Amino acid sequence: MTGMQLSYEQAPSWDECVQILERFPSLPFDSRVQAVERLVRNPSPGIREQALRIGAAILPDSRLTAYLRDDADAVLRNAGCEIFRLRGGRSLPVVVELLRDPDDDVVVQAVLILDRLRDPRALEPLHAILGHADPNVQQEAILAIGRLGDARSIPYLVPFLDSDPWVQMAAVQALGDLRAPAAVPYLAERLTDPLAGSLAAEALARIGGDAAFHALAACWPAAGSPDGDSGVEIEEETLLGLLAHVLEGLPAIPRPLPAGFHASLLPRLQGGSAELRRAAARCLLVLGPSDGDAAALEVLMGAAPPSGGLPPALAQRGDLIGPLLRLSEVPRSWGFLLAARFPDQAPAEEFLAALDWASEDPNLLPPLARALETVRFPGLDKALLGLYLWLPLEQRELLEPALEAHGAELRATLAGRSEVDDLDRLILSAWLGLPTREVVAAILALPGPSRQLVASRLMRLEAVIRQLPWEEWLHEAPELFATLAAEAASRYNLRALLPALRARAAAVPGAALVRALGDLADREAVPVLLRLLAARIDLRPVILESLGRIGGAAARAALREAVLAGGEGAEERIAYRALAACAGAGDDALFRQATLHPDWYVRLASVDVLARFKHPENMAALVRLVADPAPAVAHRALALFES
Repeated sequence: MTGMQLSYEQAPSWDECVQILERFPSLPFDSRVQAVERLVRNPSPGIREQALRIGAAILPDSRLTAYLRDDADAVLRNAGCEIFRLRGGRSLPVVVELLRDPDDDVVVQAVLILDRLRDPRALEPLHAILGHADPNVQQEAILAIGRLGDARSIPYLVPFLDSDPWVQMAAVQALGDLRAPAAVPYLAERLTDPLAGSLAAEALARIGGDAAFHALAACWPAAGSPDGDSGVEIEEETLLGLLAHVLEGLPAIPRPLPAGFHASLLPRLQGGSAELRRAAARCLLVLGPSDGDAAALEVLMGAAPPSGGLPPALAQRGDLIGPLLRLSEVPRSWGFLLAARFPDQAPAEEFLAALDWASEDPNLLPPLARALETVRFPGLDKALLGLYLWLPLEQRELLEPALEAHGAELRATLAGRSEVDDLDRLILSAWLGLPTREVVAAILALPGPSRQLVASRLMRLEAVIRQLPWEEWLHEAPELFATLAAEAASRYNLRALLPALRARAAAVPGAALVRALGDLADREAVPVLLRLLAARIDLRPVILESLGRIGGAAARAALREAVLAGGEGAEERIAYRALAACAGAGDDALFRQATLHPDWYVRLASVDVLARFKHPENMAALVRLVADPAPAVAHRALALFES
């Protein structure tokens, strides 16, 4: 390499690697290849990742193949494998050809690469290599075939169940990875194998289904013979956990159950490890109502995180809605989620009582809101209305879908509640289906502050918002309606409001106004925004963002000036990103310089610009970013470099 001596006697230092990367774009091709070979020897994951990504962009297949054949250099061999993998589907033809290589070690490397690629086009070549004389090749090919997940591979894998132990275990693993019910009988036969039995049980659990459950359950000691020998060398805790996993994935309870299976679970709720008790509880709950439900729920509750949705073991237990709603916070949330799934099984008394609890516990509001959309029974309308009116304004939005779902009943209930505030009544009526023209007329009859409040609560009702006289309101009371009008204009593309918003922004600027001008790409607002850019330091970030969305020569000039002026942290990032969004052909030189910026976010902004203008200088700079230490930058640069 020109001006730089490359030694392979020891790994390069960090400083040497930085120097190589800085000079990389100016190096001739042969020196670039040497540079990559030098860089991959550095033990730092960041440097090595950069080197591999550069190699993926520039190294020819012949060079990578030579690396795989280099028995004396494990570093380059590994680098060749990783680069082929990074190239994805483009690597497939050359790697498939390597399956015919006379060197068994090269064939193994090729199989490992195909395994990582996960390309279904590799399936037939992998089938063909199963007859290879080297058992290491067979083993890796079997595992790769399994991970491709194609059930057509079963006949190719079954013969290896009678092979040497390490190949046999690979076949068991692969059959489970296929997730194909047709593989269950073959795996069931291996459950009593001292070496492969545990692995076969795990494979059956991955496949799932009735047949897998019955195969595993046949190994479980019945209640009458807890010390019976099933011939399966699998720990009880492990086996029961696998059974629970399979049961939770079944659409219905498997019939018939093995004799004594249900009864044998009850003792496990009390003794053994916490994992054994939890597995027993899961099995019992999946199998339907029983005397063990209360104890099983107690075990499940003890192992439950504070939040995390409905446990799979309860997914079909609509009969437990009532008991769950009578319990504490976490099981009560399960009860609400079950009520949403099985609304016809939700008991009115328990549900209404739990609804009162939810009004005092914000964590219960999301699952309750889901249940309220589907549950129906007398008295629910009154409870829902009461809960809505009791909640603070910021939490009421959660219940709006439920209001729409119960519109007919709630309209009658609301009509009979004379104590409801007029504004709440109007908002509720709008959500409950009051015709748009009547809602708009009622809003217009309100005084200014009340109009603003109601309009803000109905912002998601597009038909209403579009018919409100925003321009008139902006003229009459801009201090009340400017922010809300800006939100409405951005949300529903109300371009007719631009002159009024522009005028308000010039007189009394605010973040919402500036953002709306950018969202609507208002070119006429650029002079206003440029004046504000110098006058309002507090609004500079949002002004820069809006200029980037608007674009045009004047906006780009201001953004270039902001970039060149530097700045502190976030503002500089925003300026670069905004300029990148609207950059023209003359801006690419600035972004080439930005490839050396210490802030990874700035370098990320430069990637799109350099790829947009594919000049030789820009592509050379893009190669630098393929080697960036920040993964987000390197991945983006590589993707655009290859496109």
